[in-house]
Amino acid sequence: MVRRQEFHNWARGLLLCAALTLCALPAMAAAGPKTKLDVVKSAKVTKADFQVKKHKGKDRLFVTVEVQNVSKAPKRFRVNIWLPNGVTGGGFYPRKTQPLAPGKSLAQTFPFNTGKMPSEATILVKELPLD
Repeated sequence: MVRRQEFHNWARGLLLCAALTLCALPAMAAAGPKTKLDVVKSAKVTKADFQVKKHKGKDRLFVTVEVQNVSKAPKRFRVNIWLPNGVTGGGFYPRKTQPLAPGKSLAQTFPFNTGKMPSEATILVKELPLD
């Protein structure tokens, strides 16, 4: 009887370890690449999220970047994203000509023509002149 109880305890422990490992796998896979930021003083990158998702039947990389205007005046920004394999993307914040109000944040998602998670990325945020 004692050996049977020891086996059950051992099996429960093994199942618990397996369950904890499986629960931790999505969190480890969701960890994005090492990201280098080059941001002007009037902006702050509050989020940089990298995800590989299915799009039109193929795996594609989607990068979401959230930029906050930390200055006291309305501003527009240009965001560039570089990946080590030469793929680039980015756009204007906001896309239209209206500037981003002081203290406000805006998140935009950019699709990339690659289906692999990069090992590293560079995000550059520049200020655009208001005409």
